[in-house]
Amino acid sequence: MMVRKGKKVSPPHDSTRQPSRSSVQRDRYQSDNNWRCCWWPFFFVAVGLACLAALLAALAGQQRERLLGLFSHLPWARTSGWWTEDTHSSSNTGVPFVYTLVPRQPLGTRTYREIAELRSPLILSGTVADHWQAKTIFTPQFLSRNLPHVMAYSQEKERSFMTFHDHKPLEPLVREKWEDFNIKVNTTIPELLVWSPGEQSSLPPSPSPEGEDVSARGPYLYFSQDVAQLRHDFPAILSYLQPLDPLILSNENVQVNLWIGRKGIITHTHYDATYNFFVQLFGRKRFTLFPPDQKMYLYPCLHPHYGHSQVDVLNPNYTLFPDFKDAEGLVAEVGPGDVLVVPPFWFHHVETLQESVSVNVWSDAPEYALLNKIYSKPVPFEEEWGTQELIRATVVYIAMILESLISGSAEGRTPVEHVYQQRYTPVVESGNLLVNPSITDQMSNLCHTNGNEWEDAVSRYQPILRRGVSSLNSLFMQIPGIDTRLICLGNYIEHLIHTTAGAGAISPFLKHCLEPLGMCLQFIKI
Repeated sequence: MMVRKGKKVSPPHDSTRQPSRSSVQRDRYQSDNNWRCCWWPFFFVAVGLACLAALLAALAGQQRERLLGLFSHLPWARTSGWWTEDTHSSSNTGVPFVYTLVPRQPLGTRTYREIAELRSPLILSGTVADHWQAKTIFTPQFLSRNLPHVMAYSQEKERSFMTFHDHKPLEPLVREKWEDFNIKVNTTIPELLVWSPGEQSSLPPSPSPEGEDVSARGPYLYFSQDVAQLRHDFPAILSYLQPLDPLILSNENVQVNLWIGRKGIITHTHYDATYNFFVQLFGRKRFTLFPPDQKMYLYPCLHPHYGHSQVDVLNPNYTLFPDFKDAEGLVAEVGPGDVLVVPPFWFHHVETLQESVSVNVWSDAPEYALLNKIYSKPVPFEEEWGTQELIRATVVYIAMILESLISGSAEGRTPVEHVYQQRYTPVVESGNLLVNPSITDQMSNLCHTNGNEWEDAVSRYQPILRRGVSSLNSLFMQIPGIDTRLICLGNYIEHLIHTTAGAGAISPFLKHCLEPLGMCLQFIKI
């Protein structure tokens, strides 16, 4: 079996500066003279601001948005703090849960590896991206000249994009089909960004002749591609991203991606098993992040939406996802020159606020290599075992893994309950995952036996499985952080059940074998 794929954040640094003693202890006469000489610039500034306010009040919504968008891109607007948003207000960000802001910090003397290994989101300034030519050159207009045609993901009705991994074991049982998610079309950047004929940009988007915001229309197109695959059409693309090496943290499986999207496009909430330095070059995006300890209702890891949350975090269904009411996230709005650090296994939802160009660098985190080793371990079951023996051995094997990894048998079955309640219950109850009644009956019959039979099962299988459990758990313990470890353990348990009973048996197994699992935990002696 091969698979690839909380620490609180400090508040932003308070940069408020106090006036020096000399600036407040002035001679009264001299201060009065200065005021008399310099009152007139303030008069004209006040008149100008009043005129601007009147103009904004008179403009229609789209025209006002365009004017404000232009102001927001002036270099002094954000560096001076003039253009700010109260991102602590959920009405501004649109997030229906408690959140804090991702802190902004200068890189300083720290290395990028030191920053990444903190495993906390940060927005960095003073980075290598400040030296990239792409920071000033990679506008949509420039890229449209160098990339005359691009292959973009296309969705007719849905602006939120979610990966659909082909050929996952649960795909035959899923009502959704890959055609709804994996369609790629040959297009141009002007078409991708919905520019009007002859228009050079739609930042902010222009209204249609009828006054409709074109960013609200489908089809929705989103472009993301490894820059190495773009060198045929744009041979010099990597030269605009130099120096790049400081952002690369592993020797294998490094990927540098270019992202282009129009306002309103969303990347659905998911996690990656990689270090991620996300560099915003043009426009703005809003990241909403959740640490691995949150109850995010992951799709099953054998589902085509593997690695994604089932929750629409901007409009959560609390009937299906009741624990999400307690979610606490972090919000980061990034603009040109910002480098956002997204730690491995942190869930992130990304919304494009303006026409946008971004580059990110993925490097495999240690978890990736450890997971490869974990899944390469053979399951220590005998080939001649029948169905009943395989199911009982699987229950004992999971119990032994939990007993070793989770201290105390009282809470030992919680990770398995979590997998069933968070991953499988919502997709089954919503009808998105089909369950075979005959397999459900079979799992019910095989798992609902008395305690004596399970005590006998532990006595029989524990000596056979002990060495395999010890080797496996030594790898699990190397995964940084208990919350990340539990995500990976849940994934492994799914794979294990799939190997011994089949994909269609995973949900029934988890439902009916929780009780015998608890019994086995009581009987196991390490």
